[in-house]
Amino acid sequence: MRIDPAICRAILVKIEGDPKGGSGQGLQITIDNYDHNIVGQHIAYLYDEKLIDGINVTHMQSPYKEILVRDITPKGRKYLDETEPPPQEPPKRKIGF
Repeated sequence: MRIDPAICRAILVKIEGDPKGGSGQGLQITIDNYDHNIVGQHIAYLYDEKLIDGINVTHMQSPYKEILVRDITPKGRKYLDETEPPPQEPPKRKIGF
């Protein structure tokens, strides 16, 4: 399977925006229009790369590595900061004529 950077970014944004992030509780991560198995494989990749914090809960019947996501790591936040598009300047208003 190829890693899709768009899915990885969407997962990180979803984790960062979750109010339960960092509480120690497991987060439910779903990405619209993507199969949960694909999302799960990308979560495992992000966990292996230390971009997210979680617990490996894989059991013998799992088709892939299963991670209980708890939060985004500082490395994950840095990745988001580096890949976020630059802020757009507001349009300048003309005053007068």
